[in-house]
Amino acid sequence: MEKNLLFALDIGTRSIVGMVGEKTEDGIRVLGALRHEHTTRAMLDGQIHDVPEVAKVIRSVKAKLESEFGPLKQVAIAAAGRALSTLNANAELDVHSKGYLTLQEERTLELTAIQAAQKQLATTRVVNDPASYYCVGHSIVRFALDGTTMKTLVGQRGQKATVEIISTFLPRQVIDSLQAAVMAAGLEIGTLTLEPIAAINVLIPPTMRHLNLVLVDVGAGTSDVAVTRNGSVIGYGMVPTAGDEITEELSAQLLLDFKVAETLKRRLGRNVKNLHYVDILGLKHTAPPADIIRNITPVVTELAQAIATQILQLNNTVPQAILLVGGGALTPLLPEILAQIMDMPKDRVAVRRPDAIEDVYGVTADFCTPDAVTPLGILKIAGAETLN
Repeated sequence: MEKNLLFALDIGTRSIVGMVGEKTEDGIRVLGALRHEHTTRAMLDGQIHDVPEVAKVIRSVKAKLESEFGPLKQVAIAAAGRALSTLNANAELDVHSKGYLTLQEERTLELTAIQAAQKQLATTRVVNDPASYYCVGHSIVRFALDGTTMKTLVGQRGQKATVEIISTFLPRQVIDSLQAAVMAAGLEIGTLTLEPIAAINVLIPPTMRHLNLVLVDVGAGTSDVAVTRNGSVIGYGMVPTAGDEITEELSAQLLLDFKVAETLKRRLGRNVKNLHYVDILGLKHTAPPADIIRNITPVVTELAQAIATQILQLNNTVPQAILLVGGGALTPLLPEILAQIMDMPKDRVAVRRPDAIEDVYGVTADFCTPDAVTPLGILKIAGAETLN
């Protein structure tokens, strides 16, 4: 792999997105990207159920990108928040004799806080089997030096440095299956993060985090939630339902193969008079989109209610705005129903696309879509890790 070449994979329940980029003086330039859908339901709710099948799709994505950019050996990935557990933890460091603080000392403080979170997980019975959980990422809530909040400790000097973090844990089974599929495709994991951590780095930069915002990444298997307030990320959560529940409802109501139902669902938002489909009995049908949407509205409402419940659990109040990303964000009526449940103005719940990303450029029109936010975030995090 070339020195400045970055490779990111978003291994989703419905599809895998691969992106290649390079670091430049202006940030990260996206060089190429492609999507490949799973041909079977090899993943459910963000969990890999068929490692060889997922590895085959990863190899296909890797091969096509390698044909254009050369060998790719290391990859950045993100995990969905299935069975997510989050813990707040603190750490402090006596720095009176250290002079001006360095990035390494700041990172040592973060690591100490992560270790405190791991100890907390093991002793508080937050989960039944702490040993089976793996730390997939963390976010800084605040740094402080002698009680004064700082954006960073680097270059500062004082007596006592402290940090508060949100640490995120997932079952090792989720991580192990991801690692197995990546390794089977001839890759090694260079960077691992959580999907909402990646997405929030794209859409809600630090300059926006003084606002009380909620980001919801609605995928096929899970809906991941992140909340910002008072300058930092204050919580992560997960809803174990998403776009697949809508597809399954269509399949059950209209007697459709799952793949046919998925295709039909994606066509519901198009401005067409009628949609045509063939059921499992070989019978042909024609129906206006409005009729089909009316039939799935109850299950869309259930999804919106589950998301709203998670938001209120994390935020305790109605946020200023909700940003929806992911392919499932395009589910008909989801923004409107979610706004109604949350008692928010309709224009405060919106589907977002990566129109303008700080420090990332070169995104083509094909990937200026809600489902491209997370892979772009993974690429951005990979670049930041490499830079540091």
